[in-house]
Amino acid sequence: MDRKTEDFKNAHYTPELIRQYEDPEYARRAEEYERRERNKVYGRRRKGRSQPDDMYGYDKKPKKHKRHRLNKLKLFRNIVVVLLLLLIAVFAYVLSITSKLDREDTDGKNFAISGQADKELDGYRNIAILGSDARKGEGYDGSRTDAVIILSIRRIDGRVKMISVMRDSYLKMRDKEKNVVFDKLTHAHAYGGGINTVATLNRNLDLNIREYVVFNWKAVADTVDCLGGIRVNVKSNEIGDLNHWGPETGRNVGRKYKKIKHTGVQTLSGVQATTYCRIRKNSGGDTGRAKRYKKVMAGVLRKAVTSPGKLGTLSNKVMPKVRTNMTQFQVATLMLRSPMLDMEKGVSWPKTFYGGVIGGVWYAVPATLSTNVKWLHRKAFDQNGFSQSGSVSKISAEIVNRTGISQGNQ
Repeated sequence: MDRKTEDFKNAHYTPELIRQYEDPEYARRAEEYERRERNKVYGRRRKGRSQPDDMYGYDKKPKKHKRHRLNKLKLFRNIVVVLLLLLIAVFAYVLSITSKLDREDTDGKNFAISGQADKELDGYRNIAILGSDARKGEGYDGSRTDAVIILSIRRIDGRVKMISVMRDSYLKMRDKEKNVVFDKLTHAHAYGGGINTVATLNRNLDLNIREYVVFNWKAVADTVDCLGGIRVNVKSNEIGDLNHWGPETGRNVGRKYKKIKHTGVQTLSGVQATTYCRIRKNSGGDTGRAKRYKKVMAGVLRKAVTSPGKLGTLSNKVMPKVRTNMTQFQVATLMLRSPMLDMEKGVSWPKTFYGGVIGGVWYAVPATLSTNVKWLHRKAFDQNGFSQSGSVSKISAEIVNRTGISQGNQ
């Protein structure tokens, strides 16, 4: 063993000891490398603090890339904050508009929803839209419903179907004394308001409706006028009824009716659109009226979506005339979601019925109720294997026994 080896006998090897016997240039580079590694470990790259020179250029590109990534994150964060504030502002504005609705509290009331319907229609939000026959200056209490439409929204994708139900449909309901009777659907509102109409629809059609909106013809006319009119395709068989009943509608809503002179797609005023909803004598009867009512509703929804600046006028002029059991939050979310809803072809119910006089009164008797309920759930809710509840089966049998009608005339 030579002298140098002897000097290292039993020595504790450390970086300092090694550097004493290394090449000075190599030691300098090793020290530089260790300092750079310490900076990475302890995060010493703070703003304004000098960084060790990187003689190999390893740090320059990652540093620039990191700064660019931080700038992108800040920009994304700022955009999200602005959008969130805008959404809050819009929602607050819509809430303020809905504050003037004539709201009824139906919490805890019996909507007559069967357990089966509640489960099978969980994916649908069904809202009853009720057109009252109350004239100008009259309240809704005791009024009948000229039009009954169910706005059905599929929650998963926003698909919308409007289901019109004939006002003269022969169904089971409760009267003013809470007795169970068979009568026209239109009378359910006169007996017990919107909640009674909703319960009648749920009881007889196996539905899950919990929300309703009631408005009169003046509210329809005011809404259309506030939106600047709506586009409607007027057919030749409708002009006669429109011009015959238009002046009466004008008197009911407090404004003048302007005669319609030609067919085809045209912009209707509030009085004209309201008359278009009401006519039925020579324009397809109740079935035709239901179809026209759905066209006007669709036209109003489309125009409202493209005319957000007119919502304030609607709030002051129309909202106080609209009665509903929906909360401000429910109405606001529906209004905000309306641009994303996909309106599909509507459904008219009943599909098969006997239309005629029974006991001196004209009815539309479902033939049979069970058959029509199955058809409705297949057509509107894609339930091909639907089986009606025991309650609907019982009501259907009662209708056949009371009227003797088991087949429709159309």
